[in-house]
Amino acid sequence: MSSGSIAQFTAYNNFINNPSPENALDFVFSCHNYITVLAAKWHEPNMTRKAKINEIISEMYLILLEDFSSGKSISCQSAFAYLDSKLRRLVNPARPHFFSNIEDVSPNIISSRDKFTFEKINMTKEIVKIIRRNLLEDSFDDSGLVIFLFIHIYPKVRWISELLAKRENISAEDRYNADLKRMNRFNNSLRVHFNSISNGNWREITNWSHSERSHLAWKIINICPEEVDSNTADYLAPLDNWRENFDIHNPQNLNNLAIAEKVYKSMTEAFQKTNINLKVAERTDFWGKSTDIISMLIGDFYKEKMLFEESVSDFSLYDTTPEKNAESDSEFIEIANELNKWFGKLLSERNKRAVQNTLNW
Repeated sequence: MSSGSIAQFTAYNNFINNPSPENALDFVFSCHNYITVLAAKWHEPNMTRKAKINEIISEMYLILLEDFSSGKSISCQSAFAYLDSKLRRLVNPARPHFFSNIEDVSPNIISSRDKFTFEKINMTKEIVKIIRRNLLEDSFDDSGLVIFLFIHIYPKVRWISELLAKRENISAEDRYNADLKRMNRFNNSLRVHFNSISNGNWREITNWSHSERSHLAWKIINICPEEVDSNTADYLAPLDNWRENFDIHNPQNLNNLAIAEKVYKSMTEAFQKTNINLKVAERTDFWGKSTDIISMLIGDFYKEKMLFEESVSDFSLYDTTPEKNAESDSEFIEIANELNKWFGKLLSERNKRAVQNTLNW
C-alpha cells in the first residue's frame, strides 16, 4: 500500500472516531490527488477547474456529514467504494432514461452544493427517511420489492412487472395490474407523510437548484453501506452496476434480480432492528392513479451527454498515479479551507440539534 493510501485510511478513521472539521479537512487533503484527477476528467466546458474542485469537495463533505458515523463499523474499503461511486456519479450523470418525463429543473450545473443550508440538509434527511420507512416497513413481499426496483434500478412499473412475472412464470398483465395498485398505495402514503414533515414544505424542492436536486436524488437512489449488514455490503456495487449499465431493450439477467432482493431484504432487516416501534400510515386503497411522488421530487437533472470519460481501472480513491503535493496547489488549498468553514457550521448545527433531541426525548 502506498504512503498516500495509508494517509487516506488514517485520515478517514480519524474522522470516523472524531468527526471534527479538522479531521475532515485532513481527509480531503489526503485525497488531493484523487480529487484533482477526477476534476481534470470532468468534461464540462462551462466549469473552471476551481468550480469542479469546489463541487467535488463540497459533495465529499456532505457525504461525510450525512452518510458515515461512528455508530456502525464500516470497513475503509466499503466506505471508499461508496464515496468513489457517488463522486464519479457527480461528474458523470446517469443516462437520461431515469425520470425522463420530468422537465429539467435548471439548466445551470454550476449552482454549487456549498450553498446547502442545514435546513435543506434536514429536509433531505427527513424526505429520505420517509421514503425508506414506507418502503422497508413492508414485509419481505413483492409489494416492497416492486418499489425497491422502481427507486433503485429503473422507474417503470411495467418493466418491473414483466421481470418479476418472468421469474414467477405468471401472467405479466395480471402482475402489472397488481403492481400499479402497490405503487398507488406507496405514493399515497408518501403524500400523507410529506404533508406533515417538520422541516418545511416538501414542495419547495421543485425550486431547489440543479445541484441541490441532484444531491437529493442520489440520497434517495443510493444505498449507503450503513443501511445493510456487513455481509451484504459487497452486493451494493453489482446493484449500482446493473442500474448504470441498464438497457431496457435487452433481456435482463435474473441474477441481478436476486442481488437486488438480497439488498432489499438486508435493508429491511437493518431498518426494522433500529425502528421497531415506527409504523407507516394505513395502506388504504383508492380509485385512480396516484402522482409519481419520487419523480416529482427528483426531476430530470440527468444530462443527455456524458461529461466524464474513463476506463474502469483508470484511477481509484487510492493513489494509482504519481502522488502530487497538495501543499503546492494553492487553488485546492483555498477551496478546501473555505468549504471546511461551511462544513464546520453544518457539523456544529448537527451536533447542537443532536443534543437538543437527547434532552427533549
